[in-house]
Amino acid sequence: MKKITTALAGAALAALTLAGTATAAAPSPTEAGHIWLTVTRTTTDGVSTTGNVWLDCPGQAGVGHPHRESACTDLDYADGDFDRLPGRDEANCWAGITRVVATAHGTSEGRPVHWERTYESECDLILATGKVFDF
Repeated sequence: MKKITTALAGAALAALTLAGTATAAAPSPTEAGHIWLTVTRTTTDGVSTTGNVWLDCPGQAGVGHPHRESACTDLDYADGDFDRLPGRDEANCWAGITRVVATAHGTSEGRPVHWERTYESECDLILATGKVFDF
């Protein structure tokens, strides 16, 4: 059974809002993978924020995705198929998020990637996709 931990804090929601305002410069593409990830979160009061990041696999430590190594390992395990990501058994989540849309566009192992899914909560997203959309 998957365990969900929920926490509601003004600081967490503020961080989500600020994450949506940042833009990242595109790192140099790698042969293995160069993917633009986007997560749009909608709160119970209808406010949406969008965060985005480059995931380069193998990539450079400290550039792009904050959990690059884990995200790349998960993507490698799924053979580049976002529908086959291993996900997680536990997730720390923020209450008040009622809809999450995750997208991925770029290349993985030289193949084009165009993927989008909608989840009912932040927890559902993390449980399904693990560290890939954890930013």
